[in-house]
Amino acid sequence: MKKFLAMLLLGSALSASASVNINNINMLIQKNHAGWIARDNSISRMSDIEIKRLLGSTDRPTGNALFEDRNKANESMDWRNVNGTNWLGSVMNQGNCGSCVAFAAVATLEATYRINSGLTWLIPSFSPQQLFNCGGGACDYGWQPSSAASMLKKQGIVDAACAPYESGSTGQDVQCKKNFCENQAERTYKITGSNSPSFAGGSATKVKEALKKGPLVTTLTVYEDFLVYSSGIYKSVSRKSVGGHAVSLVGFNDDGRYWIVRNSWGADWGENGFIRVSYDDKSGIADNTWAYQTAAEDNYISIQSPASHEYVSGSKVIQVALAKAAPSEVVIKGDTDSINTVACQSANTACELSVDTTSLKDGRYEVYAKSNSKISQVRDFLVLNHEPTTTILFTGASGIDLKKPQSGRIEFDIDVKAIPVIPQKVTFYVEDSKGLVVAKRVTDEVVEQMRLGFRTNTVPNGTYTLYYTAETPFAGKMVTAVSNKEVITTKN
Repeated sequence: MKKFLAMLLLGSALSASASVNINNINMLIQKNHAGWIARDNSISRMSDIEIKRLLGSTDRPTGNALFEDRNKANESMDWRNVNGTNWLGSVMNQGNCGSCVAFAAVATLEATYRINSGLTWLIPSFSPQQLFNCGGGACDYGWQPSSAASMLKKQGIVDAACAPYESGSTGQDVQCKKNFCENQAERTYKITGSNSPSFAGGSATKVKEALKKGPLVTTLTVYEDFLVYSSGIYKSVSRKSVGGHAVSLVGFNDDGRYWIVRNSWGADWGENGFIRVSYDDKSGIADNTWAYQTAAEDNYISIQSPASHEYVSGSKVIQVALAKAAPSEVVIKGDTDSINTVACQSANTACELSVDTTSLKDGRYEVYAKSNSKISQVRDFLVLNHEPTTTILFTGASGIDLKKPQSGRIEFDIDVKAIPVIPQKVTFYVEDSKGLVVAKRVTDEVVEQMRLGFRTNTVPNGTYTLYYTAETPFAGKMVTAVSNKEVITTKN
């Protein structure tokens, strides 16, 4: 592994303004024949504090290129498409917290677990929240990939339904608990080991050979042009570094001379949440890597439907899949209801069970399947057979007087009260004096108490109306609650 200085990332050098000049960067791209495209996005409009919250790896590689065997025949590997199968989960969004290491670790673990099972239908879902906060990470200063690997082996990780992710919406750490859920020990998974393919000056060939077995956690030094990457093969043209970041390395292409990287900034960043990084980039991508080992199991069982956090009403078909045929049963447990256990009527490798959700109280439920001594991961879903009642209110955080002219970044405290279930998403709107929406931001990790920010210099000086909406899917439509509206004047 290349030597690097382990720094507290969130103390890295960022100027007073984090605005990125897209035109200047695109001019540098053309001048250097870099061949990629930069575009304005939600990341480029963030403040210094928000950008710091994205870059939470305290590992910052030096950027020394790995030794490359030029005599080796060109190869490629992309875990998004191996004989037509995408072995990766959905791109995630870490939100307002320096938890990138946990998200890179979870993305890598989920893919590794699935690949090693050999089952295309197996879709594991682990908790970055529990891994991050119980492993010693914090939103304000990040974490280390080596610590994540150690945590996964020694203490393990629970499923996402046991410890849902909240820090992205609140910007606050969650206290580690011995019982995020009542049966946490049964829901904890441990890897059997980890290794670093690039350890002690490893070659690019070793990293590529490791990638053929599954994705890897890796780190990079982020330069400001990385923030505004849109498409193409990235090779930095900026001089200014803004911090360290952890991502999941999911492939490579020798013909194009690039690594394929899965980020954790949402699917609207880059190429649907991914970036192709040149072998010759100075960021140090793939210099430091971590691979996970998982044990083979005698059988696999999984809830295929409902999906995690799905809103359901009326009759719902619960689908169970097994790697080997065996009798199985489905267990449904509500936050207030007693446990309901129903035997599947089939001993095959698939089972479907129709549940009339109108017999259940509206609210949050967990479902899992078990067969002999094997238990599936838990999925949570929300039953909603009556139209929800939701209120959403916001105020200026930390005593901000919204009646006074505002500049820079301001924060709001948002209070969401919902009966019987929490909304699916919260959206922030900025309207100009003509009633036109000039800024919008969606948050899909909704909790009752949230803190979100607005960078006032993303719009021209003037008068604007601000408000939030909370949306909940019900009966084939979205039920929308609108917050109070506040008129502010921006003066930057």
